Amino acid sequence: MRAPRQDTVPPPSSGGAHERVPFPIDPVLIAAGAAVVARSLRRAVRGWKRYEGDARAICRAVLEDCWNGTYLAGSAGHFRQFWTRDLSFCTPALMRLGMHDRVTSSLAWALPIFEARGGVCTTIFADRYARDVYDFASDSLPMLLFALREAGADDLVDRHRAFLGREVERYVRRVLDPELGLARPEVYFSAPADCVRARSTTFTNTMLALLEQLLAGEPRLPNPLAGADIAGRLVGSHWTGTHFRHALDHDEPSGDGNLFPFFFRILGDDDDRYRGPALRTLEDHGFSEPIPLRYFERRTPSDELLVPRMFTPNYQGDTIWMQLCPLYLSQLRTIEPDRARRLRDRVARIIEIDGNYLELYDRDLRPYTGRAGLYQADEGMIWAALFLDLYDRG
Repeated sequence: MRAPRQDTVPPPSSGGAHERVPFPIDPVLIAAGAAVVARSLRRAVRGWKRYEGDARAICRAVLEDCWNGTYLAGSAGHFRQFWTRDLSFCTPALMRLGMHDRVTSSLAWALPIFEARGGVCTTIFADRYARDVYDFASDSLPMLLFALREAGADDLVDRHRAFLGREVERYVRRVLDPELGLARPEVYFSAPADCVRARSTTFTNTMLALLEQLLAGEPRLPNPLAGADIAGRLVGSHWTGTHFRHALDHDEPSGDGNLFPFFFRILGDDDDRYRGPALRTLEDHGFSEPIPLRYFERRTPSDELLVPRMFTPNYQGDTIWMQLCPLYLSQLRTIEPDRARRLRDRVARIIEIDGNYLELYDRDLRPYTGRAGLYQADEGMIWAALFLDLYDRG
């Protein structure tokens, strides 16, 4: 990996395509949004499903409810569709939990739908319609290839080799700025924090670096990123000395930006060099209080996309995300195992009180509620696999 270069990539000027994310006027997405509202209102009246037992038993029960007999859904609540990123980054944990057949069945089911659509998407709605939320995602293809590798699904790669090869070429053309050697700063890409916008984020560049790493070990697919050293460029442009800045136009740290580079090990042997300072920065800025973890230290309304700002303000601001929580704990345990266990046990008590693995909380540890109660934090998240895996790994 190249040495850090703090001054190689200046922030771009204001304006750009990422400012003009279209409203998702698509019958499939509108119907999905209406279903979310209906289920949220029902949850507001009836509450969420409560499972019996301790945190581990609750997480196991949640995962059973995420399996619909065909694929592992993003949740057992209103995100009960196939979500590429959520299944994919949970795949290593799911495999260790003995769910190999369910993972490979899910991938085998989704790939023909993506191929018929002509592209890998974030989500498959109504078991047939592949769509992106909110726009082309920087993580769908890299995470799908990651899941295929972690699941040992060589037969699926062989079966869909031509399609995946075309997707690699399309992805690189769309995401990589060949002059910067980084993600295009003028374009909005959907990502885990898909309700906020920023220029060439650490997360999106992590996905480029992950794709470069995956293709280097996959001779069946083209490798237009050979020798690009995206990880080195990311360090040179986004590492501040204490943390990865969220994006070229955001010097402050973000939760996802200081977790996913280490979760996917894109820095290789340099992981330990950067992980400790990054996690300490998150702790110093209060990201892990009262439980981990927030996307941002504070909400910035001007960064939120229009539709989320209208209906789910601060959805991905300083709220506490149970998606990021086990990712943070898994990294913290490598440098502070005792503190990681204490935080894990604190989170486990909240899971047991709620009797479920909920989506996100506000800073007072109340399940998140959107404007006018039209959105209620989802329940039964597939991310429970990540938390359950923490216990099995010590």
